[in-house]
Amino acid sequence: MPSVTARPVLVSALPRPLDFAYPSNRWAAAGLGLGLLSAKLLGHSWPASLRIGLGTFTSWAIGRELDPDHSQTALIAMPLAFVASLGRPADAAEPPEGLSSLRHVLPGFVALSSTRALVATVGPAPSAQDAAALGVQAAAAALSSSSVSSLMPGAALAWSSQARDRFSAPPLSGLGVLAAGALPAAGRGAGHSVLADLLSLTALGLSNQLAASERITSSCDLVPGKVSDERVRAARLLSLGTLVLGLLRRETLALAPLAAACVSIGARRTLRR
Repeated sequence: MPSVTARPVLVSALPRPLDFAYPSNRWAAAGLGLGLLSAKLLGHSWPASLRIGLGTFTSWAIGRELDPDHSQTALIAMPLAFVASLGRPADAAEPPEGLSSLRHVLPGFVALSSTRALVATVGPAPSAQDAAALGVQAAAAALSSSSVSSLMPGAALAWSSQARDRFSAPPLSGLGVLAAGALPAAGRGAGHSVLADLLSLTALGLSNQLAASERITSSCDLVPGKVSDERVRAARLLSLGTLVLGLLRRETLALAPLAAACVSIGARRTLRR
């Protein structure tokens, strides 16, 4: 009987499905729906309401990457992102209300993928396929919505490859992804609003708490061992740097989910001192 060679299973560092066995995950899914319906009741179009609902959910997901030991900070980030996302852009070329508004969801998901790849909460080190996927995200963000978030994937991979641990990204993978993220933007980003600006400024005001080292006890999803303390700190620093650039380039509205997660984490660390 001929031998059967098992096909290698591709394991990615990026997907992290919702597990509804955990209450936090159920609340996150509910927050997406509540954010969408609440935005619609407040007078937004269906596409804009979907943008706001997805942004609310993304803030939770980013919070789980940046603060893996504390699910409550991710839940607190959701209403912060929701309120900030309601703000009308002060300077966008077009208000994010029609179908084009959905492109403004992309920066939040790019930030999520970037922080996940750097923190390595899933467990496997980023593969060449993961780097390619991050490059596609970076290029899409650069061409459609945000030149700030588009730099996060390359920076995350470059930082990861320099860590030289079992979670390290392939050498030089960050350079190609940075190049993809540096593509000229085809249009202006989502712009900024007073609420989104204030959220980013609050996050930066809590930068000392976010930048300080913290002992992490959570385990990786798919491999034995715990999440790296140094990598969590690196992802928080990368997030703060992105928010600084977002303020300088007036792109805070699309970065509201990232800012909300940072504010929630910074507030938790401040209150527990």
